[in-house]
Amino acid sequence: MKNGIPKVVGLRDAVFLLVIVKILNRLSCLVVVGLLVAVAACGGRPAPVPSDRPERIVAMAPSLTETLLALDLGDRVVGLTRYCPPVPGAVSIGGYFDPSYEAILSLDPDLVVLMQSHDELHRRLGELGLNTLRVDQHDVEGILASIVTIAARCGVEQRGRDFEASLRTELDEISRAVSGRERPTTLVVVGRQPGGGKIGSLWAAAGDTFYDDVLDLAGGVNAITNTGIRYPELSREGLLAVDPDVVLDVLADGGVRGFSAHEAAADWSEATDLRAVRAGRVHILIEDFVVIPGPRIVDTVRRVAELLHPEVERP
Repeated sequence: MKNGIPKVVGLRDAVFLLVIVKILNRLSCLVVVGLLVAVAACGGRPAPVPSDRPERIVAMAPSLTETLLALDLGDRVVGLTRYCPPVPGAVSIGGYFDPSYEAILSLDPDLVVLMQSHDELHRRLGELGLNTLRVDQHDVEGILASIVTIAARCGVEQRGRDFEASLRTELDEISRAVSGRERPTTLVVVGRQPGGGKIGSLWAAAGDTFYDDVLDLAGGVNAITNTGIRYPELSREGLLAVDPDVVLDVLADGGVRGFSAHEAAADWSEATDLRAVRAGRVHILIEDFVVIPGPRIVDTVRRVAELLHPEVERP
């Protein structure tokens, strides 16, 4: 097992694409931002004054856009990333790690909603005189808390509390339905090169992650524990050492990368030394909500519970 993979975030088009985009665009972004910050430092924009009811919101992640839409705030969204679901009237401001600061400024937003991982973006937007709100959605509790936080900041706190309570109720129902049953050890694969006819190195979700919480609620046990890394890399030998009861292969970007779920599943057929393969318990997850840690968390937990416990009637 290799322990050098950086922390990742569960985003729709896979963290590796986002990291690559960040590297390729870092230099050009620095130039643009340097000019914009210089203008702001000379008095181009006043210090941000928080609005009690922001009307022009930029969302910097798919999960944030989905949260705003779930709170019926879509009419206030004026900007979003290229990875976000479309919102009528909203325009793209670039990527998760490589936004266009000029595009953001041109929208004159009174609030930019960020993820906790947006350290650099948060600093630069503050220097440019923009109001920001950061939320942490890396686990289920963070997702639920972020709904209330965003709602309160947008002046609809009770709406957010009601929605958060309804999601908790649904999650509790799923958890109760699988309670008391055997909990299979489960490997959640979040990154690999599919379509090659075999399984090589891959990245899996460990503890203190969104997927670790999903497994717990859905009646499973994470096969990867005590690594000190949220998303460690596993070699073929490391995979055999783990030997999980179930494999959940998260490949929601298959269409973009040009392979089918059937091709992805065929890669596992040669790995007959794995218990999950011999038992026919390798599942390819192609649903987009599985990689977006937002308000559709109930859909993700329900889908995983169905795969781990097919004998249980759907709650």
